[in-house]
Amino acid sequence: MNESGAKRTVGAAIAVVAALGLMTGCGSDSGDGKTDGAKQAGGAQQSGGAQGSDKAASSDPAAKPLSASALERAALTNGEVEGLEVQKMTDKEVSEGGSAKTGKAACQPMAALMGTRYDPAPKASVHRAYATDLTKAKVGGTGLIRISSYGPGDAERTVKDLREAVTACQGGFPAEDGSGEKADVTKVTPLDAPKAGDEAVSFSLHDAGKEKAVIKFTVVRTGPQVTVFFGVNIADPAKSEIPAALVDAQVAKVEKATKGAAS
Repeated sequence: MNESGAKRTVGAAIAVVAALGLMTGCGSDSGDGKTDGAKQAGGAQQSGGAQGSDKAASSDPAAKPLSASALERAALTNGEVEGLEVQKMTDKEVSEGGSAKTGKAACQPMAALMGTRYDPAPKASVHRAYATDLTKAKVGGTGLIRISSYGPGDAERTVKDLREAVTACQGGFPAEDGSGEKADVTKVTPLDAPKAGDEAVSFSLHDAGKEKAVIKFTVVRTGPQVTVFFGVNIADPAKSEIPAALVDAQVAKVEKATKGAAS
């Protein structure tokens, strides 16, 4: 598939994701801390669900938050992962997520993943869409990547908040997406996380809508950088995956950039 065709197909996938109310991890980060969305994704050390360690919770003091331009350079580009199409998201696509919320305070860190505002607010973020199994006739898996840099302690705080939410919200929670539409979650399932970065967590949200979509997340912290991966299967929403090769390649680039900033 040529580049223009891939962009059109990935764009169609983004539209489907948006229609599901699952514009996860996307959005313009105001950086002002004035959020009625909430805590952004973080993770648990080298394991699934809500497990973590004190050692994992402390960043290398030499690590520095990356600038927006450095994050752009650290983001994957099309062709770097075989079998995957990667596309930079436009400002319009990023800004449409709004501010998601739930009445169940313990679950707000997860509800915020369906919107664009986070607490603490990142210093900078970049966004990519990806798709697998692309043909002219169909799209298989698709999803989004958000790479964010944080001020002192904020990446660790997001880890703690999300770790607690995974534990507290396994029975599901009511929610509204950034447009005010119902986006209730019937169940949260902790999953095995990859051995990546300083900390990682994986889990799935089971959507209460008629599609019964299972939305998978993997979140990796690398020093003061947090990378959020989201995946859904367009053809079969109950069989969503996040390609391991995608996670490995993106985290490796963020790690390299983070080490370079500290040197």
